[in-house]
Amino acid sequence: MKRFAQLVLLLVLPLAPAVSALDYDTDNYRKTMIQMLGSAFDASRGRLIDVAIFDVVADSGDPLYIAPLIDIAYFARSAELSRSVFGALSSLTGENTGWKDHFELAGANDIALPPHYDEFKGQLLAAFVDPEFTRFFPPGVMDTAAINMVEPVWGGVTVDGIPSLVNARQISPEEARDEGERHAEFCREGDCGYPVADELVFGVSIDGDSRAYPLRLLNWHEMFNDVFGLTPLYDEPGGEQVCSFRAPGPFEVRARSGEDWLLIYGRSADCPLSGWMRSTDVAWVAEQDPLHLPDLEKGRDALNVGLAGQVRGTPVMLAYCTLCGAGVLYDVSIPDLAYTNLAGERVEMGDTALEFGSTGMLMRSNKLMYDRNTDTVWNAITGEPAFGPLAASGIVLDVLPVVVTDWASWLEAHPDTSVLSLDTGFLRNYTNGAAYSDYFNSADLMFPSWQQDTALIENKEMVFALRLQGEAKAYPLAAIIPERVINDRVGQTDIVIITEASPERDFFEPGGAAVRAYESGGLVFSAGDDRLTLLSDDGRLWQVTEAALIDEGGARLERIGGHLAFWFGWFGFYPDTLVYGDASP
Repeated sequence: MKRFAQLVLLLVLPLAPAVSALDYDTDNYRKTMIQMLGSAFDASRGRLIDVAIFDVVADSGDPLYIAPLIDIAYFARSAELSRSVFGALSSLTGENTGWKDHFELAGANDIALPPHYDEFKGQLLAAFVDPEFTRFFPPGVMDTAAINMVEPVWGGVTVDGIPSLVNARQISPEEARDEGERHAEFCREGDCGYPVADELVFGVSIDGDSRAYPLRLLNWHEMFNDVFGLTPLYDEPGGEQVCSFRAPGPFEVRARSGEDWLLIYGRSADCPLSGWMRSTDVAWVAEQDPLHLPDLEKGRDALNVGLAGQVRGTPVMLAYCTLCGAGVLYDVSIPDLAYTNLAGERVEMGDTALEFGSTGMLMRSNKLMYDRNTDTVWNAITGEPAFGPLAASGIVLDVLPVVVTDWASWLEAHPDTSVLSLDTGFLRNYTNGAAYSDYFNSADLMFPSWQQDTALIENKEMVFALRLQGEAKAYPLAAIIPERVINDRVGQTDIVIITEASPERDFFEPGGAAVRAYESGGLVFSAGDDRLTLLSDDGRLWQVTEAALIDEGGARLERIGGHLAFWFGWFGFYPDTLVYGDASP
């Protein structure tokens, strides 16, 4: 409420009588930026405006006003305001160009920012878009920022206007087929399959738990927060296993059999609605005593509503930047999370699983996300905090393996997979190709990205991206698909990369091949007799799995976390990247 009240005071400020030249003081950055914002906001409401403040700023010759002028220019819609704002910008920069050029020059030159700029930027976005933006821009946040805060730009939506998925329902392939027929509104050219055989999915397998997330849904949500893990479910205590119940649950525990078995009720793909779990496999949602449950060994009836439990697992988050074609899977478990807030107070959060949402902002056409635990803003493609409470923490999210492949191939390799349900809880057009199709199938970018190099690789050419021991390397799909098996070295790690081209479709989404990377242990690999086997130069046959390469004797070579991306999206943050083959910038 306090921040909202401050915003209200700010927004009524422009309604006061016009100030005289004596009231302008460009040495007072906070006051001057508020005056500029007030005029811009009045213009957006069709009110009479006083543009003299922009003339005063232009006459000051102070380059610290370039950044706030660029921000205001982004929202300048009236002709009078545009002339005044761009006139001031031209005076301070010596450039007579449009907003995009000014914005890219500011980013490329890492321009200096005035005091209180962070607070101003939050108020600007709050006034023109959504009051929720102020949560990311408290006074002083730029003092610890890892980026130049002129670069974040509004991406056209409110905070969480692109809603992330949190533990969204997973269903079996059979249930998915039924959903596709039931949701006829999502049929494409008469095909109601869900998923369609050739449609692309993010495939993830962790500790034996395999799941598919179709791009046609993730194009609308750009992020999922989930927990991977499996627990056996039995038909009776000590009986036969009927399925594997997926994390995170939830379920109700309504009775027990002695101290070792618990009767649960809940939904999980390929599982009945009730069954028995070992008590050691259940994680309680709150502090609860299972011994208070009815013991069916003693003939006591089960409860109608029981205690809340869930399956333990590995918390992950996939950050999918549709604009830069990159879906990066991260481990979001932070042990002993602690940080110092802006007030200088130490905050101890203990072992924490971060949950992420969309800020509605972009940086170099890359998604800026935020964690709901601390309101820190993060770079989606690097996994690093950009600004906020954790910016100075040194935390970098670990990249986990994910593959973009077609549904038929994923299902063949993982018949026990689950798949994201169409019933996400949101009303979106989940038809294949409905979201971003024009953008994906065009060479143009939607938002500025000043750090580009198209000398040898086009902006939207797909690459497979790796970073190991501080070294970044890109593998253009056009170069590696024909080779199928690539032996290479990144950082201090010998690796082998395996590719399989995706089926051609009548439209493009960020994909093109299923690409997986593994440690090679110094061995040199070649293709086996089928796509799931490799031969090493010492004569051994290796099985390709999502977790590792495994030979006949059980030796393992672990999978390495990597991801696909448009070239410009990767180069925008890794300009020193190595490039496989001859295409080296």
